[in-house]
Amino acid sequence: MKSNQLFILMLLFLAFVNQGLAQTAPFPWPEGKKMALSLSFDDARASNTALGIPLLDEYGVKATFFVLPAAVQRDLEAWKKAVASGHEIGNHSISHPCSGNFIWARNRALEDYTLDRMQHELMQANEQLSELLGINPLVYAYPCGQTFVGKGVHTQSLVPLISEMFIAGRGWMDEAPADPYYVDLAQLTGMEMDGKSFNELLPLIESASKNGQWLVLAGHDTQDSGNQTTYLTMLRELSEYVNDPANGIWIAPIGTIAQYVKEKREAIADTVNIPELVRISPNGQLRLTAEKGRGIGPDIKYMPEWKAFGWFTAKDSIVWDVEVPSDGKYEVQMEWSVSDQESGKVFVLLSDHERISGVVEKSGSWETFKKESIGKIHLKKGYNRVVFKSGQEFEKGALLDLREITLEKIE
Repeated sequence: MKSNQLFILMLLFLAFVNQGLAQTAPFPWPEGKKMALSLSFDDARASNTALGIPLLDEYGVKATFFVLPAAVQRDLEAWKKAVASGHEIGNHSISHPCSGNFIWARNRALEDYTLDRMQHELMQANEQLSELLGINPLVYAYPCGQTFVGKGVHTQSLVPLISEMFIAGRGWMDEAPADPYYVDLAQLTGMEMDGKSFNELLPLIESASKNGQWLVLAGHDTQDSGNQTTYLTMLRELSEYVNDPANGIWIAPIGTIAQYVKEKREAIADTVNIPELVRISPNGQLRLTAEKGRGIGPDIKYMPEWKAFGWFTAKDSIVWDVEVPSDGKYEVQMEWSVSDQESGKVFVLLSDHERISGVVEKSGSWETFKKESIGKIHLKKGYNRVVFKSGQEFEKGALLDLREITLEKIE
């Protein structure tokens, strides 16, 4: 099968999967836009300043260029002009280290790096770019898309370091756009645009638009032909497409969109259900909120206006994945609401080893939430699975609205 056919099949598969897992509420892009799009280019290739940037400037499109300081020095005035016109400059390392499986990278193989060495070189690149261009890089692109240093039992992830040093880190040759609700900004997916026509990329753009995603396209050279090249004809068609307000696309550099996503997620964090691993909070509690739980069942619903899950059948349940710092006994508090008429049904809270069973007491009304201790439960160190569900069958009515289960270690 030809590579273009594989690419189209991948797009169709992504569209199918995304349709099944779409958010209940679209991500709130600015000005009602349907999606976000970033163009990015690696290595500070000569064709970027000669051909690519002038074309983008013609359409008012601003991109992110991940550069090496030495490459910038070779065409310094042109890169200064790119910064002045609004393009973003990102860190792409000092020496472009990649796996030693690339023969040309053997003298700077990631397998021979440590985190300390990488941090030193990234700081060095930042300092040199600041001196050359007067900017402080906020974003990083992993050379070769590789996110590790070391080898075998000494392998370590670069992701935590990039998360500390930059607002975003972009990958390479990834297979899906970024979900703005969920994406780890230090592992931002970058999808290849080198060697592709606009018509080949359009289905991917349309899929991202339908699902409210952030599409980050990644390329290298900007000219009419060649290996690792984003074609100028494609860039021109793409620029015309995104500039049409009817298409609802917000196009901006990676750092601009990453900052927006970070701030917006913080603002709406307690009103969106995105299941994720629960870790201990700064105050020492394990907070199993409705936002982090996975609703399972025929009719369970997350209700953002109440920041709670609502039960409508006895087959509904919530599952939390929990990372517990140490073995011990935990006091369990439940925050819920229920009408007087629906109160009195039995609930069960299960861990891997124990269970708590109780009766849903009156809270006063569906709009009145109450928080009380429901018992104690033992959790083992490491991964735990916690489940809350009905403890009895019922034909009509509801169990409760559940906002949070809080666990605090007592021994």
